[in-house]
Amino acid sequence: MLKLKLVGKDFYKATNIVSEHTAFIDRDMLGDYRGTVEIETKDGFDAEESEGYATIEEAVDWIERRMSIGGQPVIMATNFDNSPMIEETV
Repeated sequence: MLKLKLVGKDFYKATNIVSEHTAFIDRDMLGDYRGTVEIETKDGFDAEESEGYATIEEAVDWIERRMSIGGQPVIMATNFDNSPMIEETV
């Protein structure tokens, strides 16, 4: 399960990705949640951005299903401590 930390107003950063990827969830102007996954490559950045979703859980699901960005798989550390998906707030 993806773990998130609220780092700004309506802006969350994934904290348990162990590959070289970075993932974020933000809210667009319509209030929908949007996921982004990116990786720095030798030629710049490679990224994918989701459509808008009604819930943060749908955006998390989209990120968790990204199999490869920049030719590399997106890998998350796992934990089974029943901690909440959003670790802390601003």
